[in-house]
Amino acid sequence: MRIALLLLLSVSMGTTLPALAQSFENSSSPATVVELFTSEGCSSCPSAEAALNQLKESDGLWTQVIPMAFHVDYWNDIGWPDRFSKPDFSQRQRQKVSQSSASGVYTPGWFINDQEWRGFFARQSVPYANGPAASVLKASVNGNTLRVDYAGNERLNANFALLAMGLTTEVKRGENRGKTLEHEFVVVDFDAKAGQRHWQFVLDEDTIETPSAIAVWLTPQGGGDPIQTVAGWLEP
Repeated sequence: MRIALLLLLSVSMGTTLPALAQSFENSSSPATVVELFTSEGCSSCPSAEAALNQLKESDGLWTQVIPMAFHVDYWNDIGWPDRFSKPDFSQRQRQKVSQSSASGVYTPGWFINDQEWRGFFARQSVPYANGPAASVLKASVNGNTLRVDYAGNERLNANFALLAMGLTTEVKRGENRGKTLEHEFVVVDFDAKAGQRHWQFVLDEDTIETPSAIAVWLTPQGGGDPIQTVAGWLEP
């Protein structure tokens, strides 16, 4: 995978988004997309997040594997409200279940390339590998605008996520009371749109934490393995 980073001066200042325009490009194969549905209120989730966090040290980070932690809100009324949770993330998990991609809605819930993965409960390592070669995908961030351009002709869903890194929470109540939780790859903004070749998104300028990375992945409209991906670190 080739990732090109172009830094230009931007007129967007004073937000949690980077102050520089940046461009990311992949002209090789897609990475494996790893989604973990998690909650600070779930006692089984810290060990799952620890496994996800280890991918930060992977040589294949962004080029072979794109990890993401979606914090759900359906634990929030059971002792501890997760500050990173969003109803949309819970709905995303429910949608995967309704599409027969999972056996049920639960945490920690793992998806590897849109397929439920239960290997974590058997103490397996998170699997990942490059997919088949695909056309060039480019993602350009300028202020709060994300433009996605794909050289292929398929009609696809374009997905993006802004990811915050190196976060901690001291939990005061609930199943994880007294623990200090360490979070990586926390999704702080997400959206998806159907289209062909070109997409444009408006990024959240006031995320709960400053994003450190961005991920973009294209999927078939009916779900399935990513057709192409690009991801990387955002410059402050």
